[in-house]
Amino acid sequence: MKKCLLAITALFCSVLSFGQTDWSSRTANIIYSKCSSCHNLNGIAPFSLMSYSDAVDNASDIKDAVQNQSMPPWPPDPAYNRLAHERVLTAQEIADIADWVDGGTQRGDSTTEPAPPIFNGSDEIASPDLVIQAPNYTVNTTDDLYRCFVIPSGQVTNQYITGLEAIPGNRAIVHHILIYADTSAIPVQLDQADPDPGYTNFGGTGSNTSKLIGIWVPGQSAYFTPTGMGIKLLPNSNIILQIHYPGGISSQTDATKINMILSSTFNREIAIEAPLNHLQLDNGPLILPPNQTRTFTAHYQLPYDISALGVGPHMHLLGRSVISYGVTPTSDTIPFIDIPEWDFHWQGLYSFPRVIKLPAGTTIYSSAFYDNTTANPENPNDPPAWVFLGEGTTDEMMLIYFSYTFYFPGDENIIIDSAIVTGIDQPISNSAISTCQLYDPVPNPVHENVTIQYFIPTAAEYTLQIIDITGKICKTIKSANAQGLITQQINIADLASGNYILQLNSGGVHRTKKLIRQ
Repeated sequence: MKKCLLAITALFCSVLSFGQTDWSSRTANIIYSKCSSCHNLNGIAPFSLMSYSDAVDNASDIKDAVQNQSMPPWPPDPAYNRLAHERVLTAQEIADIADWVDGGTQRGDSTTEPAPPIFNGSDEIASPDLVIQAPNYTVNTTDDLYRCFVIPSGQVTNQYITGLEAIPGNRAIVHHILIYADTSAIPVQLDQADPDPGYTNFGGTGSNTSKLIGIWVPGQSAYFTPTGMGIKLLPNSNIILQIHYPGGISSQTDATKINMILSSTFNREIAIEAPLNHLQLDNGPLILPPNQTRTFTAHYQLPYDISALGVGPHMHLLGRSVISYGVTPTSDTIPFIDIPEWDFHWQGLYSFPRVIKLPAGTTIYSSAFYDNTTANPENPNDPPAWVFLGEGTTDEMMLIYFSYTFYFPGDENIIIDSAIVTGIDQPISNSAISTCQLYDPVPNPVHENVTIQYFIPTAAEYTLQIIDITGKICKTIKSANAQGLITQQINIADLASGNYILQLNSGGVHRTKKLIRQ
């Protein structure tokens, strides 16, 4: 009888363990493909994830980070629009990691586990036409440091950059890199005025003629332009690398370099510009009074057909969310990017999975929400103070960069990331945002005034309601023939403290968010 019980117990345990995620068969592939590019001995992340033991030592933190979706860092909302080379875990991958941790971090058959990726600093562009090497610079800073290094390109004729790779000299301290080209003497003069290599400047190079030609953020690979396109490099240009070093660095040295592939033959020129910006706001100027939240919007109508390759929003510490989209002359809505929880420390220029045609007459829009209250954990001022437009970290900006070129027939068939396009290879139209969207209320919890943003893809009636936990409707807002991104401020001072449901109804679709009245 005892032997029988033991056999049943063993069978029961094997059934329980069947299908359990282990490191070798599943978890290692997820970690190595989605995490290790930053989590390695030379990476910017605080610990390495290059082995089974690394992952076991940090298992609880890994589970928490992937479940709350703070890692991998990817601020854009993939439910709004897919972007190329996403660092996003699927729901299944998140579940597998949680299952692995909760199941005791089992290793499985170690002979079948994948080999760790190699991050040895080897150049992706093995034979560059131009190498831009920054000087050795020893970093000692308690605060965020933005250091600009000026290096002559040495090119005396027009060139087109068709490949660009940034290689930090010290990945542990380089947060991101902005790459500019400039033919003026201003960056050189600023460099000469500083006794150390380079000079400090936030928000750009200090020269109005500098042209942004590239961006690097952790985990990013070399960038190659579509065939026949390039970023123009004028003769006798200087290349300026603006490198962000985070605070808390002592006596560490960096010597970042840039590899470029150049073409001297004509290429269609790719530009990186910000047609939506803080100098042309619909409701400017960009001024943020203390203890207030504000939303600023901008729009711009395209005078000619363009082919859009990517998008990159930019704000500072008071920014909380930003969204951008376009509406064509035929009223098709084209989503670009939505960052519902802005993080100043993770910014980039995001490529679209394939080139998007924006016909002449298309109006592009943006809406950016700012929180200058104590509810914003990134607020640099305590207590909150007046904040104005400016280049400094504690100033504010609102820019939506686009990389683009003039449209040629067939550009919309150019694929930048085939892994993404495989899942979304449909004509881009209103179907890309086929239903209404409701975004998190800000602030939340709230005392009196709450800002609510929602998106209605096509002209339609909608109802916005605040409902208490008993199901009682406390407030109702109705509208007919609304369309696009709508920002509304509602006073809820008359509601009792407690939990509520914010509900948007349009076209038979219901979207809800939690709202807390303090």
